[in-house]
Amino acid sequence: MPPQGRLKILMGAYQCGPTGGPEAGAGWAFATAAAAEHDVWVICRKRFVPSIEHELSTRPDLTAHLRVVPLDPPGWVVRFLRRPFDIYWFYPLWQVLLSRTARRLHKEVGFDVAHHVTFANDWMPCGLTALNDVPLIWGPVGGASQAPFWRLREWLGVRGVVTELVRETLLRVPRRLWGDSAARHAHLVVAQNAEVAHRFRRSSNVTVEPNAALDLAALPNRLPRTGDGRGRTAIFVGRLIPLKGATLALQAIARSDLAGWHLDVYGDGPLRASLEGQARRLGVANRVAFHGHRDRLEVLEAMAAADVMLFPSMHDQAGWAVAEASSIGLPVVCLPLGGPPVLADQNAFPVSLDEDLVGAVCAQMVRAAASEGQPHRRWSVDRLPAIVKGWYADAHSVSHQRVEGPTTAW
Repeated sequence: MPPQGRLKILMGAYQCGPTGGPEAGAGWAFATAAAAEHDVWVICRKRFVPSIEHELSTRPDLTAHLRVVPLDPPGWVVRFLRRPFDIYWFYPLWQVLLSRTARRLHKEVGFDVAHHVTFANDWMPCGLTALNDVPLIWGPVGGASQAPFWRLREWLGVRGVVTELVRETLLRVPRRLWGDSAARHAHLVVAQNAEVAHRFRRSSNVTVEPNAALDLAALPNRLPRTGDGRGRTAIFVGRLIPLKGATLALQAIARSDLAGWHLDVYGDGPLRASLEGQARRLGVANRVAFHGHRDRLEVLEAMAAADVMLFPSMHDQAGWAVAEASSIGLPVVCLPLGGPPVLADQNAFPVSLDEDLVGAVCAQMVRAAASEGQPHRRWSVDRLPAIVKGWYADAHSVSHQRVEGPTTAW
């Protein structure tokens, strides 16, 4: 081990900062967790540097062990990053620049472990694979979860089914080209959920650990619940797009099994107008409130006051809203796909896909409302220092064994 036992860690985090949303928050949580016992260099987008520098100015314990390396292509290239889908050409370009920067820094510093954190995806490139002599931690990685779109076609709609078909067809080659290559290079593949872990089951070392990193002190306490099964409140949180399952949520609320239930919908998107129309046609417009995009604190308070979270997402790698809801003890009704069942943890009520789906959702809603949800600390940010310490120690130990060769005891 290096002097004082502090390893030199190079972290690639496209998004990383104390502000900027869950993905940036995950990058920042892993970076600060690593810096608790190691010296860390974080390469990230330039736009996150001001918030990081402000945070470091208030935390001298981090300043000595966490260095930020801002990285962006020339300004004229960044100006073309205007639409959401531009990320699909910009991110690979950024990873190319990351690989060059990583090689240069490695010559100067001599890193012990490399860790690719945010935007890790099984069909996107990983620039840190350029460091052939440095063990790589890849992830948490998402992307492999696939919706059984034909089974769910009624709720996906034509547009949703076509989108899934096109997406799976287009991603087949980059998954083989970039994802499989990164997995072969990695000492450890960290999967967001069990489906991703299964995708890389042939890798030498795979673990499941979502990127959720919550400050539990900032979460509200769950409010006392009342009622006998009628007059219950469910909360839906997510973008209003086909894959999030809002159509399925409305059909469930319209069933007689959930008569008297109210549904609060937090989130916005292209389907909002059609969903509002569907609520009117189903006769539940007076029991469904579309709140649109709201402040996170308001959404958390709504979770604390709800009886159940209804999260029928068909393709979600690691929704932090589920982790937040479960952490405060709110039962979560979800499909058995991707990350939600993992993040809901002990408060998960997964729905079987082998029967009347709307009826199965209703049945799980009733069971969830009758349960006593349990608050827990599984996704606390405080868990990460010990986790990454173990990952890095194991990677460093194995790499040294390879370099020095086996020893013989006489």
